[in-house]
Amino acid sequence: MKIQNYFLGGVSAEGFYSKFRNIIGKDGYYTYILKGGPGTGKSTLMKKIAEHFSEYDAEKYFCSSDMKSLDAVVVNDKKFIVVDGTAPHVFDPVYPAVSQEIINLGEFWDKNQLQKHENAVKYFFDENAACHKKVARYAKALSQINSDIFTAAEKSLEYSKLSAYKERLCRKLFPKNSDREAGKTEYKQLSALTSDGYITHNIDDDYNIFVLKDNYFAGSDYLLRGIADYAKEKGYDVTVSEFTLIFGFTFEHILIPELKLAFLTDSFINKLNLSSDNQINFARFYDKEILDTFKNRISFNKKAVSELIKETSKTIDTALDIHNQLETYYVDALDFEKINSLSENLIRKLENPS
Repeated sequence: MKIQNYFLGGVSAEGFYSKFRNIIGKDGYYTYILKGGPGTGKSTLMKKIAEHFSEYDAEKYFCSSDMKSLDAVVVNDKKFIVVDGTAPHVFDPVYPAVSQEIINLGEFWDKNQLQKHENAVKYFFDENAACHKKVARYAKALSQINSDIFTAAEKSLEYSKLSAYKERLCRKLFPKNSDREAGKTEYKQLSALTSDGYITHNIDDDYNIFVLKDNYFAGSDYLLRGIADYAKEKGYDVTVSEFTLIFGFTFEHILIPELKLAFLTDSFINKLNLSSDNQINFARFYDKEILDTFKNRISFNKKAVSELIKETSKTIDTALDIHNQLETYYVDALDFEKINSLSENLIRKLENPS
Protein backbone atom coordinates (compact mmCIF):
# COMPACT_ATOMS: atom_id res chain seq x y z
CA MET A 1 0.00 0.00 0.00
CA LYS A 2 1.35 3.43 -0.90
CA ILE A 3 2.05 5.78 1.99
CA GLN A 4 0.54 9.24 1.63
CA ASN A 5 2.93 12.14 2.26
CA TYR A 6 2.11 15.43 4.00
CA PHE A 7 3.92 18.24 5.77
CA LEU A 8 3.60 18.50 9.54
CA GLY A 9 2.87 22.19 9.05
CA GLY A 10 4.13 25.25 7.28
CA VAL A 11 5.22 28.85 7.33
CA SER A 12 2.53 31.43 8.07
CA ALA A 13 2.16 35.02 9.26
CA GLU A 14 1.58 33.55 12.72
CA GLY A 15 4.87 31.65 12.64
CA PHE A 16 5.02 27.87 12.19
CA TYR A 17 1.44 26.66 11.70
CA SER A 18 0.21 23.12 12.24
CA LYS A 19 -3.00 21.36 13.20
CA PHE A 20 -1.25 18.06 13.83
CA ARG A 21 -2.21 18.34 17.50
CA ASN A 22 -5.75 17.35 16.43
CA ILE A 23 -4.39 14.17 14.85
CA ILE A 24 -2.56 13.31 18.08
CA GLY A 25 -5.92 13.58 19.83
CA LYS A 26 -7.66 11.00 17.60
CA ASP A 27 -9.63 8.41 19.56
CA GLY A 28 -8.01 5.00 19.84
CA TYR A 29 -4.54 6.14 18.76
CA TYR A 30 -1.42 5.99 20.93
CA THR A 31 1.28 8.62 20.37
CA TYR A 32 5.01 8.46 21.01
CA ILE A 33 6.46 11.97 21.27
CA LEU A 34 10.18 12.16 20.50
CA LYS A 35 12.22 14.73 22.40
CA GLY A 36 15.85 15.70 21.93
CA GLY A 37 17.86 18.31 20.07
CA PRO A 38 19.31 18.28 16.56
CA GLY A 39 21.18 15.19 15.46
CA THR A 40 19.64 12.84 18.00
CA GLY A 41 18.17 10.55 15.36
CA LYS A 42 14.47 11.47 15.58
CA SER A 43 14.01 11.58 11.81
CA THR A 44 16.13 8.47 11.27
CA LEU A 45 14.03 6.56 13.79
CA MET A 46 10.80 7.59 12.06
CA LYS A 47 12.18 6.61 8.66
CA LYS A 48 12.92 3.13 10.03
CA ILE A 49 9.37 2.90 11.37
CA ALA A 50 7.87 4.10 8.07
CA GLU A 51 9.90 1.54 6.13
CA HIS A 52 8.99 -1.26 8.52
CA PHE A 53 5.26 -0.51 8.21
CA SER A 54 5.32 0.41 4.50
CA GLU A 55 2.72 -2.24 3.66
CA TYR A 56 0.18 -0.72 6.04
CA ASP A 57 -2.26 2.19 5.70
CA ALA A 58 0.17 4.89 6.78
CA GLU A 59 1.07 8.55 6.43
CA LYS A 60 4.44 10.31 6.52
CA TYR A 61 4.74 13.94 7.60
CA PHE A 62 7.80 15.79 6.35
CA CYS A 63 9.53 18.86 7.75
CA SER A 64 8.86 21.93 5.58
CA SER A 65 12.24 23.38 6.67
CA ASP A 66 14.06 20.22 5.57
CA MET A 67 12.36 18.05 2.96
CA LYS A 68 14.72 15.15 3.76
CA SER A 69 13.62 15.05 7.38
CA LEU A 70 10.56 13.27 8.77
CA ASP A 71 8.53 14.95 11.51
CA ALA A 72 5.87 12.27 12.06
CA VAL A 73 4.61 8.83 11.05
CA VAL A 74 1.00 7.69 11.45
CA VAL A 75 0.12 4.00 10.96
CA ASN A 76 -3.66 3.80 10.88
CA ASP A 77 -3.88 -0.01 10.81
CA LYS A 78 -1.93 -0.19 14.06
CA LYS A 79 -3.38 3.06 15.45
CA PHE A 80 -0.10 4.60 16.52
CA ILE A 81 1.62 7.92 15.92
CA VAL A 82 5.31 8.80 16.29
CA VAL A 83 6.05 12.53 16.15
CA ASP A 84 8.91 14.96 16.72
CA GLY A 85 7.79 17.03 19.71
CA THR A 86 10.58 19.62 19.68
CA ALA A 87 10.41 23.27 18.57
CA PRO A 88 8.90 24.72 16.47
CA HIS A 89 6.20 22.02 16.80
CA VAL A 90 6.20 21.41 20.53
CA PHE A 91 3.93 18.56 21.61
CA ASP A 92 3.49 17.15 25.10
CA PRO A 93 1.29 14.36 26.46
CA VAL A 94 -2.30 15.30 27.27
CA TYR A 95 -3.04 11.90 28.85
CA PRO A 96 0.43 10.55 29.80
CA ALA A 97 0.80 6.76 29.55
CA VAL A 98 -2.87 6.50 28.59
CA SER A 99 -2.80 8.05 25.13
CA GLN A 100 0.70 9.52 24.79
CA GLU A 101 4.21 9.10 26.14
CA ILE A 102 7.58 10.83 25.71
CA ILE A 103 10.71 9.15 24.37
CA ASN A 104 13.74 11.24 25.30
CA LEU A 105 16.56 10.71 22.81
CA GLY A 106 18.54 13.45 24.51
CA GLU A 107 19.53 11.06 27.28
CA PHE A 108 22.02 9.45 24.90
CA TRP A 109 24.19 12.58 24.59
CA ASP A 110 27.63 12.93 26.12
CA LYS A 111 27.04 16.30 27.79
CA ASN A 112 30.71 16.79 28.55
CA GLN A 113 31.51 16.45 24.85
CA LEU A 114 28.88 19.03 23.93
CA GLN A 115 29.97 21.50 26.58
CA LYS A 116 33.43 21.63 25.01
CA HIS A 117 31.75 23.41 22.08
CA GLU A 118 29.41 25.61 24.12
CA ASN A 119 30.14 28.87 22.29
CA ALA A 120 29.79 27.38 18.82
CA VAL A 121 26.56 25.56 19.73
CA LYS A 122 25.01 28.75 21.15
CA TYR A 123 26.11 30.74 18.10
CA PHE A 124 24.50 28.33 15.61
CA PHE A 125 21.28 28.13 17.65
CA ASP A 126 21.04 31.94 17.69
CA GLU A 127 21.80 32.25 13.98
CA ASN A 128 19.18 29.63 13.14
CA ALA A 129 16.59 31.46 15.25
CA ALA A 130 17.44 34.74 13.50
CA CYS A 131 16.81 33.12 10.10
CA HIS A 132 13.43 31.83 11.19
CA LYS A 133 12.46 35.28 12.46
CA LYS A 134 13.32 36.62 9.01
CA VAL A 135 11.18 33.89 7.43
CA ALA A 136 8.29 34.92 9.69
CA ARG A 137 8.59 38.56 8.52
CA TYR A 138 8.55 37.44 4.89
CA ALA A 139 5.53 35.22 5.58
CA LYS A 140 3.66 38.17 7.07
CA ALA A 141 4.39 40.26 3.97
CA LEU A 142 3.29 37.38 1.71
CA SER A 143 0.05 37.02 3.65
CA GLN A 144 -0.71 40.72 3.33
CA ILE A 145 -0.15 40.74 -0.43
CA ASN A 146 -2.04 37.49 -1.05
CA SER A 147 -4.92 38.79 1.06
CA ASP A 148 -5.04 41.87 -1.16
CA ILE A 149 -5.34 39.63 -4.24
CA PHE A 150 -8.08 37.65 -2.48
CA THR A 151 -10.02 40.82 -1.61
CA ALA A 152 -9.96 42.05 -5.22
CA ALA A 153 -11.02 38.63 -6.51
CA GLU A 154 -13.79 38.34 -3.93
CA LYS A 155 -15.34 41.56 -5.23
CA SER A 156 -15.26 40.12 -8.76
CA LEU A 157 -16.61 36.66 -7.97
CA GLU A 158 -19.96 35.63 -9.46
CA TYR A 159 -21.24 33.74 -6.45
CA SER A 160 -24.57 32.60 -7.89
CA LYS A 161 -22.88 31.13 -10.97
CA LEU A 162 -20.24 29.34 -8.90
CA SER A 163 -22.79 28.10 -6.37
CA ALA A 164 -24.93 26.61 -9.13
CA TYR A 165 -21.87 24.89 -10.57
CA LYS A 166 -21.00 23.49 -7.13
CA GLU A 167 -24.49 21.99 -6.78
CA ARG A 168 -24.32 20.34 -10.21
CA LEU A 169 -20.85 18.96 -9.55
CA CYS A 170 -21.75 17.57 -6.13
CA ARG A 171 -24.93 15.89 -7.37
CA LYS A 172 -22.85 14.25 -10.08
CA LEU A 173 -20.04 13.03 -7.80
CA PHE A 174 -21.80 12.00 -4.59
CA PRO A 175 -24.26 9.12 -4.09
CA LYS A 176 -27.86 10.33 -4.21
CA ASN A 177 -29.15 8.55 -1.14
CA SER A 178 -27.29 8.52 2.14
CA ASP A 179 -28.50 7.83 5.68
CA ARG A 180 -25.03 8.13 7.17
CA GLU A 181 -24.01 10.28 10.10
CA ALA A 182 -22.34 13.58 9.23
CA GLY A 183 -18.71 13.32 8.22
CA LYS A 184 -15.73 14.94 9.95
CA THR A 185 -12.95 17.30 8.89
CA GLU A 186 -9.24 16.59 9.30
CA TYR A 187 -6.54 19.13 8.50
CA LYS A 188 -3.36 17.87 6.83
CA GLN A 189 -0.83 19.95 4.89
CA LEU A 190 -0.28 18.80 1.32
CA SER A 191 1.56 22.02 0.41
CA ALA A 192 4.13 24.20 2.14
CA LEU A 193 6.85 26.73 1.47
CA THR A 194 10.23 24.99 1.67
CA SER A 195 13.88 25.61 0.84
CA ASP A 196 13.04 24.24 -2.63
CA GLY A 197 10.14 26.64 -3.16
CA TYR A 198 6.43 26.04 -2.70
CA ILE A 199 5.97 22.26 -2.83
CA THR A 200 2.87 20.06 -3.04
CA HIS A 201 3.02 16.33 -2.30
CA ASN A 202 1.66 13.89 -4.87
CA ILE A 203 -1.68 12.13 -4.44
CA ASP A 204 -2.22 8.38 -4.83
CA ASP A 205 -2.77 7.35 -8.46
CA ASP A 206 -6.13 5.79 -7.65
CA TYR A 207 -7.65 9.20 -6.84
CA ASN A 208 -9.96 10.94 -9.30
CA ILE A 209 -8.29 14.36 -9.38
CA PHE A 210 -10.04 17.64 -10.12
CA VAL A 211 -7.66 20.54 -10.85
CA LEU A 212 -8.96 23.99 -9.88
CA LYS A 213 -7.05 26.56 -11.92
CA ASP A 214 -7.33 29.77 -9.93
CA ASN A 215 -4.71 32.50 -9.50
CA TYR A 216 -6.87 34.64 -7.22
CA PHE A 217 -7.72 32.25 -4.33
CA ALA A 218 -11.31 33.42 -3.71
CA GLY A 219 -13.20 31.23 -6.19
CA SER A 220 -11.39 27.99 -5.42
CA ASP A 221 -11.72 28.61 -1.67
CA TYR A 222 -15.47 29.15 -2.03
CA LEU A 223 -15.93 26.02 -4.14
CA LEU A 224 -13.77 23.81 -1.90
CA ARG A 225 -15.62 24.90 1.23
CA GLY A 226 -18.92 24.18 -0.50
CA ILE A 227 -17.82 20.72 -1.63
CA ALA A 228 -16.46 19.94 1.84
CA ASP A 229 -19.75 20.92 3.48
CA TYR A 230 -21.75 18.87 0.97
CA ALA A 231 -19.51 15.82 1.47
CA LYS A 232 -19.82 15.98 5.26
CA GLU A 233 -23.61 16.31 5.04
CA LYS A 234 -23.59 13.12 2.96
CA GLY A 235 -21.54 11.37 5.65
CA TYR A 236 -18.05 11.48 4.17
CA ASP A 237 -14.92 12.57 6.01
CA VAL A 238 -12.95 15.36 4.38
CA THR A 239 -9.22 16.10 4.52
CA VAL A 240 -8.46 19.81 4.15
CA SER A 241 -5.11 21.32 3.22
CA GLU A 242 -5.02 25.05 3.94
CA PHE A 243 -3.11 27.79 2.17
CA THR A 244 -1.18 29.31 5.07
CA LEU A 245 0.35 32.31 3.25
CA ILE A 246 -2.82 34.37 3.48
CA PHE A 247 -4.66 35.89 6.43
CA GLY A 248 -7.52 33.70 7.59
CA PHE A 249 -6.15 30.69 5.66
CA THR A 250 -8.07 29.61 2.57
CA PHE A 251 -8.82 26.04 1.49
CA GLU A 252 -6.17 25.08 -1.08
CA HIS A 253 -6.90 21.37 -1.52
CA ILE A 254 -9.39 18.82 -0.21
CA LEU A 255 -9.45 15.03 -0.29
CA ILE A 256 -12.42 12.74 0.23
CA PRO A 257 -10.59 9.46 0.89
CA GLU A 258 -13.56 7.08 0.92
CA LEU A 259 -14.64 8.18 -2.56
CA LYS A 260 -11.05 8.65 -3.77
CA LEU A 261 -11.79 12.22 -4.82
CA ALA A 262 -9.14 14.95 -4.79
CA PHE A 263 -9.67 18.65 -5.50
CA LEU A 264 -6.34 20.45 -5.94
CA THR A 265 -5.92 24.17 -6.57
CA ASP A 266 -3.39 25.08 -9.25
CA SER A 267 -2.19 28.69 -8.80
CA PHE A 268 0.72 30.93 -9.79
CA ILE A 269 2.25 30.02 -6.42
CA ASN A 270 2.17 26.22 -6.40
CA LYS A 271 2.35 25.77 -10.20
CA LEU A 272 1.02 22.21 -10.08
CA ASN A 273 0.69 21.83 -13.87
CA LEU A 274 -1.17 18.55 -13.40
CA SER A 275 -2.59 16.72 -16.37
CA SER A 276 -6.18 15.79 -15.62
CA ASP A 277 -9.38 15.30 -17.58
CA ASN A 278 -11.12 17.28 -14.84
CA GLN A 279 -9.87 20.85 -15.21
CA ILE A 280 -11.94 23.69 -13.73
CA ASN A 281 -10.89 27.09 -15.07
CA PHE A 282 -12.04 29.78 -12.65
CA ALA A 283 -11.76 32.61 -15.17
CA ARG A 284 -15.42 31.93 -16.00
CA PHE A 285 -16.50 32.59 -12.41
CA TYR A 286 -15.01 36.07 -12.15
CA ASP A 287 -16.67 39.15 -13.64
CA LYS A 288 -14.03 40.20 -16.18
CA GLU A 289 -14.97 43.87 -16.19
CA ILE A 290 -14.73 44.15 -12.41
CA LEU A 291 -11.54 42.06 -12.27
CA ASP A 292 -9.94 44.27 -14.93
CA THR A 293 -10.25 47.28 -12.62
CA PHE A 294 -7.76 45.50 -10.33
CA LYS A 295 -5.55 44.29 -13.18
CA ASN A 296 -2.45 46.42 -12.48
CA ARG A 297 -2.73 45.94 -8.73
CA ILE A 298 -3.00 42.15 -9.02
CA SER A 299 -0.15 41.99 -11.56
CA PHE A 300 2.13 43.94 -9.22
CA ASN A 301 1.11 41.76 -6.27
CA LYS A 302 1.80 38.52 -8.13
CA LYS A 303 5.30 39.67 -9.09
CA ALA A 304 5.99 40.73 -5.50
CA VAL A 305 4.76 37.36 -4.18
CA SER A 306 6.97 35.43 -6.61
CA GLU A 307 10.06 37.40 -5.54
CA LEU A 308 9.22 37.10 -1.85
CA ILE A 309 8.77 33.33 -2.15
CA LYS A 310 12.24 33.07 -3.72
CA GLU A 311 13.79 35.10 -0.89
CA THR A 312 11.90 33.17 1.78
CA SER A 313 13.05 29.84 0.32
CA LYS A 314 16.64 31.09 0.27
CA THR A 315 16.36 32.07 3.94
CA ILE A 316 14.88 28.67 4.83
CA ASP A 317 17.81 27.08 2.98
CA THR A 318 20.29 29.22 4.95
CA ALA A 319 18.61 28.17 8.19
CA LEU A 320 18.91 24.54 7.09
CA ASP A 321 22.65 24.93 6.42
CA ILE A 322 23.10 26.39 9.91
CA HIS A 323 21.02 23.58 11.42
CA ASN A 324 23.15 20.98 9.64
CA GLN A 325 26.32 22.54 11.08
CA LEU A 326 24.73 22.50 14.51
CA GLU A 327 23.82 18.84 14.13
CA THR A 328 27.45 17.82 13.69
CA TYR A 329 28.23 18.71 17.31
CA TYR A 330 25.32 16.61 18.60
CA VAL A 331 26.02 13.68 16.28
CA ASP A 332 29.60 13.52 17.54
CA ALA A 333 28.32 13.39 21.12
CA LEU A 334 25.66 10.72 20.55
CA ASP A 335 25.77 7.05 21.58
CA PHE A 336 24.44 5.41 18.41
CA GLU A 337 24.53 1.91 19.86
CA LYS A 338 21.96 2.90 22.46
CA ILE A 339 19.88 4.79 19.87
CA ASN A 340 19.81 1.73 17.59
CA SER A 341 18.80 -0.49 20.49
CA LEU A 342 15.96 1.87 21.40
CA SER A 343 14.82 1.93 17.77
CA GLU A 344 14.69 -1.86 17.51
CA ASN A 345 12.82 -2.18 20.80
CA LEU A 346 10.28 0.47 19.80
CA ILE A 347 9.58 -1.16 16.42
CA ARG A 348 8.99 -4.52 18.14
CA LYS A 349 6.65 -2.79 20.57
CA LEU A 350 4.74 -1.11 17.76
CA GLU A 351 4.45 -4.39 15.87
CA ASN A 352 3.07 -6.23 18.90
CA PRO A 353 1.59 -3.74 21.37
CA SER A 354 0.65 -5.19 24.74
